[in-house]
Amino acid sequence: MFQIFYMFILLAFGLFSIGVAGISASRHLIIMILSIEIILVGSSLMAISIYSYVSGGEVLALLFAIWSIAAIEVIALVAFYRYVAKLQVSLDVTRLAKYREDK
Repeated sequence: MFQIFYMFILLAFGLFSIGVAGISASRHLIIMILSIEIILVGSSLMAISIYSYVSGGEVLALLFAIWSIAAIEVIALVAFYRYVAKLQVSLDVTRLAKYREDK
């Protein structure tokens, strides 16, 4: 039981680290939002693994709800990206800051 618990903790920490690296390495808005999504999935996995270890109960419904919400967010993000790509707008965060300064 302890080994599986620690494996889930390491997986959640790894996902959180990948998300933080994605935010710090890229200035593209879509990549930053997807990195935040990875951070949220990692933190929810951490919470679910701790809850299942402490209570010993089934958390499958909670896990399914959290991951389905994450999937819906990704679908909305892809739809937003397709809309913005059709308008040919740059999503570079540094350029968006320059647009604000010009006005």
